[in-house]
Amino acid sequence: MKIGIIGAGEVGLTYARPWSSAGHEIVLCDLKPSSRAEAFAAELGLSICTSISDVVPDCDAVVSCVFGTVSLVVAEQALSAMQESALYVDMTTADPGQIRTAATLAEKLNIQYVDVAILGAIALTHEKTNLLGAGEGIDRAMSLYSSIGAPLKPVEDGVAGDAAALKILRSVFTKGLEALTIECFMAAEKQGVTDKLHDALSDIDQASLRDFLGALIRTHVVHAPRRLKEVEEAERQLRAANMPVSVLPGVRDLFQRTAEQINANALDTSTPTLDQAFDWLFKANEISRK
Repeated sequence: MKIGIIGAGEVGLTYARPWSSAGHEIVLCDLKPSSRAEAFAAELGLSICTSISDVVPDCDAVVSCVFGTVSLVVAEQALSAMQESALYVDMTTADPGQIRTAATLAEKLNIQYVDVAILGAIALTHEKTNLLGAGEGIDRAMSLYSSIGAPLKPVEDGVAGDAAALKILRSVFTKGLEALTIECFMAAEKQGVTDKLHDALSDIDQASLRDFLGALIRTHVVHAPRRLKEVEEAERQLRAANMPVSVLPGVRDLFQRTAEQINANALDTSTPTLDQAFDWLFKANEISRK
């Protein structure tokens, strides 16, 4: 298979090497190739071009590894020059809406499109980094990535843009958890109770992540006023210990908003389902924004 890789940065070069070793014909494309990219191309005996239109017409698959800010422009240029029934893979960090716009164009041109989100540190795990994909071209993309042992998991019933959206939401969760962990465990370490804190949190391991998160959502819409007091006390104690407090004020604000909405319009049940909790949260959010 002839694969055109647009963007000869870390991501593009990471996959170019194993695809080349697997027997695929690789052509690199970069507007301003770095010295690293040029050395890489020379080492593998690959050609490196600076024009998309010179690369994509003869490719069976085109993989975009550019910055998300130029993803749509690159996709439009590439798709307009590609052959019908070819595969376009978007590995950028583009806005999901832009990805869906590009996918619509691809459909009109009879080109299969898939967005592939990188879910880990590619600098550490290289082509073995977990990937998430969605779009009409997912089956062909899975075959392409499996040829180098790259773990690409499809989004069930997903459409182009879903993988990018899920990556962003995953980042909201993991980066928020990371920030809270730093804030919490710095305080624990200063007080000499880090190991004991691990023990105090061990009950969380007893439930699946889905069940644990669901319980947080369902009980939040009932117990936020009481939990607000706990958050306020935790913030007070961290400040008294002269520890940095960045995350908790945001946590306090969220609990404060929920508590105010509960006081104004509480649910008529003390044990809401997940759907009931979400319905109430969305309605409360609309009210708070007015």
